[in-house]
Amino acid sequence: MGTRSNIAYQKEDESVVVMYCHYDGYLDHNGRMLLEYYNSEARARALVDNGYASSLSPTLEDINEGRANKDEPKTYRSLGNYMRNVDTLFIEFIYLWRDDQWWVGWDSSVETPDGFNKRIYYHTDFKPLKEELANWDADNPIDKVTGDFA
Repeated sequence: MGTRSNIAYQKEDESVVVMYCHYDGYLDHNGRMLLEYYNSEARARALVDNGYASSLSPTLEDINEGRANKDEPKTYRSLGNYMRNVDTLFIEFIYLWRDDQWWVGWDSSVETPDGFNKRIYYHTDFKPLKEELANWDADNPIDKVTGDFA
């Protein structure tokens, strides 16, 4: 089962263009790939405009070689319109290029002790990806000798 994500950019007219990525959507893979290989508006747009990715790779050629299908990106009128339509159980991470940087939000949930549904799922507010990845690294140190989590 994949860690599914959406990768998007917001245009000047406030519309949002969104692609789907099936595998490796978590911070330690997609987050790093976006910061290392797609960290400019031109590269972010080229990635999203390319459409569906099975998994992110350093180049669009590598992405296209390994992808399972060729779904085109979708365009939404606004970020709010997209967020009202995204499935919180299906899309675990959302990466958004806006204001000249990557932002990230993820699925979360809260318990509802007196509700019919005992848990409500939602996506968090967007936070700067660079900061969230630094927090992830601090919480998950790597042993420099073995390469395993310490």
